[in-house]
Amino acid sequence: MYTINKKNALKTISVLGLVAAAYTSPVIANEHELDCAKHIQDKITWDSNGHTQWEQTNINKLCQGTTKPKEPGECFNKVMTGHVKWGDSDKWQWENAIRLCAGTSDSDQTITCFQNRVHADTSWQEAILQCQLKVSSDKKNNTVKME
Repeated sequence: MYTINKKNALKTISVLGLVAAAYTSPVIANEHELDCAKHIQDKITWDSNGHTQWEQTNINKLCQGTTKPKEPGECFNKVMTGHVKWGDSDKWQWENAIRLCAGTSDSDQTITCFQNRVHADTSWQEAILQCQLKVSSDKKNNTVKME
């Protein structure tokens, strides 16, 4: 017969706690993403009313994957301050600006890509999809290709 003693119970509880923590822990941002958030929060307005207090989930979306912390915020700011036309207007909804600029490490390249696509009669929605950062990996050669 198997009896549970204190020592076995503590081991079991500890292991279950670690497993639960691993499955419920939020994704930890890398150093570039943390620096990106610092460049945005309380510094860059996210709407036309001048609000600079961002929800963390929106900062995470904008900064995730960047290797140059200032670039996602720069891209977002340029798009939102009327420097980028998406058709007949240069007034953007912040959600679409986040989609375009998310993870960029080169704001000028991202914006130029978008403008070129729109000028080539691509819909603004499709242009955003085409100009988002795309990464594919080659596991055999241990390389990452930027498309």
